[in-house]
Amino acid sequence: MNFQKVKAVIFDLDGTLLDTLADIGTGLNTALCRFGFEEHPIVSYRQRIGHGIKNAVRASLPETVSEEQYQEVLDFYLSYYPQHCTEKTDYFPGTKAFLDAMVQKGMKLAVISNKTETTAQKVMGHYFPGYPWGFVWGRTEGRPLKPAKEAGILACEALGLQPDEILYVGDGDSDMEFAANMGFIGAGVTWGYRDREQLLAAGADFLVDTFEQLLQKFN
Repeated sequence: MNFQKVKAVIFDLDGTLLDTLADIGTGLNTALCRFGFEEHPIVSYRQRIGHGIKNAVRASLPETVSEEQYQEVLDFYLSYYPQHCTEKTDYFPGTKAFLDAMVQKGMKLAVISNKTETTAQKVMGHYFPGYPWGFVWGRTEGRPLKPAKEAGILACEALGLQPDEILYVGDGDSDMEFAANMGFIGAGVTWGYRDREQLLAAGADFLVDTFEQLLQKFN
C-alpha cells in the first residue's frame, strides 16, 4: 500500500461517516408496524443493513410474506425515511477532523452509498455542508450499485484517477469487496455495522478503530 500515491478518498456513508442506525431502524420498525409485522430491536438492524434497503426490508420480514406485502413495507419505508433521516443520526468521533485534514492535504473527496441518491445527498448536505465533495452517489437509475466493478470504474472516471490512487473507506463487507474488486486501497472501519472478521474476509487491506488511526497512515 503506497499512501504517497493517494489523491482521493471515497467513503461509504452509513456506518462509516455517520451512525445512521437509529434513523434507519426506526424507519424500518415504523414500516413493519404500519402493516402489522413484528418490530425488531434497533441494534439487530446492524446485520440487516449494508446491502441496500431492499435486502434490509426482506430480511426484516417473515419468509412467508407475499411479494405484495413486501412491496407495501418497502414503499412505506421509502416514503417515510427521507422525511426523518436526520432526526437520530449522529457523527462518529473524529469524522470532521479527518475530513478537515484531507481537505488541507488537497485530497479529492467523494461518497458512494447504496442509499437512494436523493436521500444520501440530503443527509450529506445536512451533516457536512461546505465540504468539497466531488460527488455523492447513491441508488439511482442508470448507475450500478457497489460492489459492482462498473460503479468503481465510473468513480475513477469522475475523479480522473487510477484505482491505486484512491483510498476507499467503509464499514461493510460489500465495501471491502468493492475496494478489492477495483484495486482501491480498502480501509475497513471497525466502528460501523460489521465485525473485524467480516471485513477481513471480504478483502480489507487493513482495519482501523478510529479516524485518528486512519490519519496516521498519511503521516
